[in-house]
Amino acid sequence: MPVVDIPFGEWLPSAPSFKNPGCVVADNVIPAAGGSYKPFPAPVVSAGADGPVKGAQQLFDNAGNSILVGGTATKLFTRRTSLAATSGYTAIPTGEYWDFARFNDFVIATGVGNSPQYLSDIDTDDTWSALPGTPPVAKRVAKVGEFLMLGCIANAPNRIQWSAFNNPGGTWGTDRLTQSGLADLDSQFGEVMRIVGGRYAIVFQERGIQRLSYVGPPLVWRADVIEQDRGCIAPMSVVPVGYLAFFLAQDGFYITDGSSVQPIGTSRVNRWFFDNVDQLRIGEVCGAIDWENEAVIWAFPSSNGVGLDRVMVFSWAQQRWSSATISVDCFVGSQVDGVSLEALDAIYGGLENIPGSLDDPEFAPGSRVLAAFIDGDYATFSGSPLEATWQTGEAQPSPTQRSFVSEVHPLIQATNWDTQISIAMRDNRGGQVFSPLKETGWSGFAPVRGEGQKVAIRMIKPAGSDWSEAQGVQVRYSGAGVR
Repeated sequence: MPVVDIPFGEWLPSAPSFKNPGCVVADNVIPAAGGSYKPFPAPVVSAGADGPVKGAQQLFDNAGNSILVGGTATKLFTRRTSLAATSGYTAIPTGEYWDFARFNDFVIATGVGNSPQYLSDIDTDDTWSALPGTPPVAKRVAKVGEFLMLGCIANAPNRIQWSAFNNPGGTWGTDRLTQSGLADLDSQFGEVMRIVGGRYAIVFQERGIQRLSYVGPPLVWRADVIEQDRGCIAPMSVVPVGYLAFFLAQDGFYITDGSSVQPIGTSRVNRWFFDNVDQLRIGEVCGAIDWENEAVIWAFPSSNGVGLDRVMVFSWAQQRWSSATISVDCFVGSQVDGVSLEALDAIYGGLENIPGSLDDPEFAPGSRVLAAFIDGDYATFSGSPLEATWQTGEAQPSPTQRSFVSEVHPLIQATNWDTQISIAMRDNRGGQVFSPLKETGWSGFAPVRGEGQKVAIRMIKPAGSDWSEAQGVQVRYSGAGVR
């Protein structure tokens, strides 16, 4: 009996199922080299923040140690090895987040209805207080060159305002000597949604994107429109990576370098995303960098779920997508704390249950891993694999014949035989009906039975299973008559 290889390939849920060159489902997995996938690890909870977290960011003190800053609806906090919170703020509304920026030794936070707050010393200060001077109430914040820049000013949503040169705690206003000032950006582009800082600023508005370049007094900043056909619809979907920024626009996912805008989701995942997201809460989409996997991760509220319960993964290294099913308050890039053997024993329920070696980089202080807050609890994604699911598009093993499929072999690097397989066989009429799941036996294949013109394969790797790489399946079939 002949055998045909069906690779998993790229996750292309927006493409037709028939002759789809990749997968229509690739859930709880991460794109890997060679067209393969690796596991999406489960979260491991280590601390609480006393309520759902509405924005968090990882920074580094002057000694290179990680400090996590974040906020709940009415509190701001820091996390070094433990959490310290400051309370008493005007509640951040549903769908909004705190925004954070570092300026030299200051850390600044902005949030709806609150004056800018700061930590006076990133090395030692864990108590938030009002930023000195006369800064306006604003939603957005970034350090741009030697200025602190605020955006979406109270009662002026398309306005930006910047501090005196190298003095965010000084007097704000319009002053040619200190170079502080303000500007109302083109109102047709709408509210300032996010500012990405650096040597220049990329300002995302609802319906446009502008680049601000420093030109000195009296103008101080020159604005150049780089995109007027689309803007950003979810402020925290903007994820800077070096001089690039990924973001969600009205028609899908994009990347910009501050000069041009390029699509990354067109004909691949955009349609699937808009079919599955809760349209009324699309502004809550929240992203972060997964440095270990060279990927950007976005959490979004699904149309049938509660909270941010679905995840999209874009690997910029592999230029491919995948998804995950997990609920978070928000994602945040973070580091693993230096942990003792006793702490590891408590987290994993026994040292023998720790995945991998104690010499692995994930257990070293300073290792970058993806982290999130889940129901107010801080968690790193360093646990055992979540349940992984793949579903191929429909293939025709024998294009001129109906086919009888008898075996499916998973192409996966794993230490056990718990891979589960089911098939859907159909002709040109009728919908897909998958057979009961069959587990692979010691011989490495799942015994399945089905007959039709087209075959689709569903493969599941159970949660906690030990596997490292999945590439596709091999299907054994025979001709079953000519139609």
